[in-house]
Amino acid sequence: QAANSPLSEEGTCHQTLDFYYQRPPTIRIQPGPAWSIVKHHRDSEYGHQDGEINYWIPLTSPELTNVDLFVESHPDAEDYHPMNVQLGEMGVFHGSSCRHYIPANGSNCTRISLDFRVGIGGYYDTEYLMVGSK
Repeated sequence: QAANSPLSEEGTCHQTLDFYYQRPPTIRIQPGPAWSIVKHHRDSEYGHQDGEINYWIPLTSPELTNVDLFVESHPDAEDYHPMNVQLGEMGVFHGSSCRHYIPANGSNCTRISLDFRVGIGGYYDTEYLMVGSK
């Protein structure tokens, strides 16, 4: 979907910024206790284009599940760090190029999160077809 937003800096003209967002967002449910993990991956391995930015929102407190999203600091760094995003906050990362993963949920609580991707005009290819789509 496209939306336009006027941007301006003090004393300058307005510009139009096109952005495209994933609809619907993805809800991820990880019951506990469970020992399966979401393996280290880049979203480009699943057909996503480089012009997308990932947004990740925990819907359950990471303190209940001891589960966080781990992301590389930059592509191929292999220096995974937890995002340390708390309930009511949102993490942002470049999931097409930086590997990321979710560890197993060994708690007795269910982990729920919401994620979606946004493309910004000039970086996002509106003609791009995800592998396996028509």
